[in-house]
Amino acid sequence: MNVKNFNLSLIVLLIVMVFSSCGKKKTPPELTLLGDAIMDLCLGDSLVDPGIQSIDAYDVDISDLIDITSNLDNGTVGSYTITYTSTDENGNVSTVERTINVGICVSSLLSTYYVSHDCQLIGQDIINDSQTIIQGNSTNEFIIDNFNTFISQISGTIDGNVVTIPQNVFSVGQAPLSIDVTLSGNGTINNTGDEIVINYDYDAGLAGSGTCTATYSK
Repeated sequence: MNVKNFNLSLIVLLIVMVFSSCGKKKTPPELTLLGDAIMDLCLGDSLVDPGIQSIDAYDVDISDLIDITSNLDNGTVGSYTITYTSTDENGNVSTVERTINVGICVSSLLSTYYVSHDCQLIGQDIINDSQTIIQGNSTNEFIIDNFNTFISQISGTIDGNVVTIPQNVFSVGQAPLSIDVTLSGNGTINNTGDEIVINYDYDAGLAGSGTCTATYSK
């Protein structure tokens, strides 16, 4: 090949390279989260991902090519991240994240529990060894069914992992020798929702008063 032909080939090659370079856009895909960027999920529930859309520099929908990674654990309270990564045909990359906050809801607690406790008054248990938590009348209210022999149900509320049992009054024994007992409580739920520890305060007047601990295990 003579010098003239070599120079011509070099010029053609340079032109092809320039046009090829110009044809590859360097604009990364545009990622749009569907739904909220921060979502709440009840402990134990399955996440329904609202999805995400990716449009490349040529206005082509490439959502099917999005790579999704996540550290979500719906069985443990905590904050987790879903990462969406979109790569177009030119190698341009875009990344967007969604935060999932897993927390305790009443629905996370609905179950029958074995109850280990030291709650006794004049030698008699004042709570049962097996109790069932059911949904209450509001979002954060629950009802403990089969609480004891004297009062079938008591209600409580949750706020995060904190449990509050408002004051309840029930009678122990048969009239006219029955004793009125006032009981309330507070406690905590563990991060996996399978154990609740409640400290009950009780007052039976002259028959005695005090604090006892009940551990609820699924």
